Amino acid sequence: MPASKDRNFIHVRVIKHLPQGLSVELDNGDHGIIRVREISWNSEDISNWRNNYPIGWEGYALSIPTKKEEARELSLRLVSSDPWDDFFDEYDKTEVFEGIVTSVFEYGAFIEIEPGITGLLRKSQIPPKLQSSMLDLFWHSDKVFVKIQDVNYEQRQIELSMAPLGNISDKNLLGASDQSYVPHEAVDDIDSALNIPIPRRHILVVEDEISQSDAVCGWLREMDQSVDVVHSAEEALEFLAKMQPDIALVDVGLPAMSGTELTRHILQNYPQVKVVNATDWARASDVSDTLEELQAQGSKLLYKPLLPEDLVAYLLYEQDHKGFSKQHGDEKLVVSKVSSKNSRKNIHSLLVMCKKRLGVEHVFLFALDPTHRRIHIVEHIGDGVTNKNAVAQLIYSPVRDVAEDRNVIIVHEIGEREYKRFQYLAEFIPTMVSCIGIPVPAQTAQKYALFAMDHREKQFGEEIQLYAEGIALAIGAALDQNELRERSAVMQRSALIGNLASGMIHEINNLVAPLQYESDNLRKILARIEKEPQDSMHTKIKNEVSNIEQDVRQIISTVNTFGKIAKKPKTEALRVDEIINDTLLLLREISKRSRVKMLFNEPEKMVIIRNQAVILEQIVLNVTLNAIQQIVECRSEEGGRIQIDMELINETQNNAICRILVADNGPGIHASLWEKIFEMGYSTRQDGSGIGLFVSRNLMEEIGGRIYVADSHILHGSVFGLEVPIEL
Repeated sequence: MPASKDRNFIHVRVIKHLPQGLSVELDNGDHGIIRVREISWNSEDISNWRNNYPIGWEGYALSIPTKKEEARELSLRLVSSDPWDDFFDEYDKTEVFEGIVTSVFEYGAFIEIEPGITGLLRKSQIPPKLQSSMLDLFWHSDKVFVKIQDVNYEQRQIELSMAPLGNISDKNLLGASDQSYVPHEAVDDIDSALNIPIPRRHILVVEDEISQSDAVCGWLREMDQSVDVVHSAEEALEFLAKMQPDIALVDVGLPAMSGTELTRHILQNYPQVKVVNATDWARASDVSDTLEELQAQGSKLLYKPLLPEDLVAYLLYEQDHKGFSKQHGDEKLVVSKVSSKNSRKNIHSLLVMCKKRLGVEHVFLFALDPTHRRIHIVEHIGDGVTNKNAVAQLIYSPVRDVAEDRNVIIVHEIGEREYKRFQYLAEFIPTMVSCIGIPVPAQTAQKYALFAMDHREKQFGEEIQLYAEGIALAIGAALDQNELRERSAVMQRSALIGNLASGMIHEINNLVAPLQYESDNLRKILARIEKEPQDSMHTKIKNEVSNIEQDVRQIISTVNTFGKIAKKPKTEALRVDEIINDTLLLLREISKRSRVKMLFNEPEKMVIIRNQAVILEQIVLNVTLNAIQQIVECRSEEGGRIQIDMELINETQNNAICRILVADNGPGIHASLWEKIFEMGYSTRQDGSGIGLFVSRNLMEEIGGRIYVADSHILHGSVFGLEVPIEL
């Protein structure tokens, strides 16, 4: 009904839809037309005018004077007040508006900030680092946060600017193929790799992970290669403009400009530079088409973690193309990562060093199997007599104390007082008079102990103990590296084939090389002590030990958290807040390196999920990791923010819905894609697999819940909603 009777309102009824608007009939039988532009002040109302004003709809309009009397035109929008008169009487220039994109052109996007109030966001108002085609950046119906920059009242024009790309407010936040090139089997351990003579070359390493680049550059310099390092594609381009190396070793997953883009640029502009891409299995699979294209143009591919034998194999390949297998008729570089065989070789050499330095008859590496409660021998160096029949009794000996309780045992001479404690160990080594037992800090299912024994009285002083602890730590690093490779392989085959698995593999592989490098350094220091016993070496050992311990803790924390989650029984009851806290713990290092701050507003009320809790845990991990990756894509420099909230909705006496909201300040998701992103194979990221969200939705449906996009604003972030039924 009209708001006032003072105006000449005309009652109309829609009788037909025309291309130009509504054909209406008046009460006196006359006909008229209401053009699309005169239907409403509201652009959303106009965009759906056929549905909003179906045939038979009745209402009031105002007549519009026209030059042609036979074509009577009317207006529906004039029936209501002009929004310009109401809106611009008073407005705050600092106010942030949640606008809706109504149309997009290459020069800018028209955005409705209030019903009937539309402004222009020009391309020049988009931050340069985020600029792309406006037709790609904004789509019809997208939400976006904007501010009013200028108003032209006479022409009814509004100039808009982007709201700051930081956090608007908490309220707004929550309202490759198998044909790739990899090293060959002829170079199967680190020591031999570093000693192979290779022609000197100038190598540019392009790697954003500092620890990874330090390790790779360290090994290359030990091979007498000339090495320069940069940490982004942009820095690499500046370097190449001044100097061209022989080889560019380029990480695929660089921030901002990707490694594949950089590779394409080098191949096109510096054909004399040989390019080698480095990436992990998961990312190679995501961008396999691009990598295959680049390989066809002459690039090579090495899988992470990069180790010395990998680098040597490639350099030898470039030298003479000899000693490599052929696949599909083309000469290929074939992979052979350090295997358990090589780990065993490294452990053997460490035990030899230990025996020689300590001057003892026997050195053993024991393992405690906590499941079956038994001790077995992993490796033994020595020529003395052993009673193999007594091995089963070692579970009752100090070997268990050292392995399980991580106690250090030092006995200079076993007397009558100590004999009862060492009885079973003495039965194993009948000639044993002295021994030292050191726990091996391996973060594996089995627990390890290093034992050195002799038939004579021995004084194991502080220096000897420090040396033995260094050997034990180096052995632990070798065991951890092998464990990590095995777990990485399991992850690659995991049911969580989306962002979670690939992200974990990437993180593990980026940390294995630095750990290996520090372990190598420790072995070299220990070897030098053997020849040159000096006090200064003790400080070096302690420093290297500290570095390795830190890396091991970091890696194993990540892997064990993943393993804990993956192995939980599906029916285990879990607190939802603990699920979220586990997620934040698992992704802590990833988020730290990505400069993404993660927040969780813990609920006051404890919420328990009793069925399929592990599935919910997997989904939360996948969605949160996806948010980190989205933030990195548009905020690689300044970082970002993820906020997780949870609440109970639709509560009854026995049941409720637990809703988890995961909000980020990433690039946002186009309104028309809110459902499509859950389809198999569809991804908004260039390097995305299009699997993670598909798997997450299927897992959520399996437990009777739902996952959806709750809200999104272009360039300001998205909110994912997870809802799962629980019993109270």
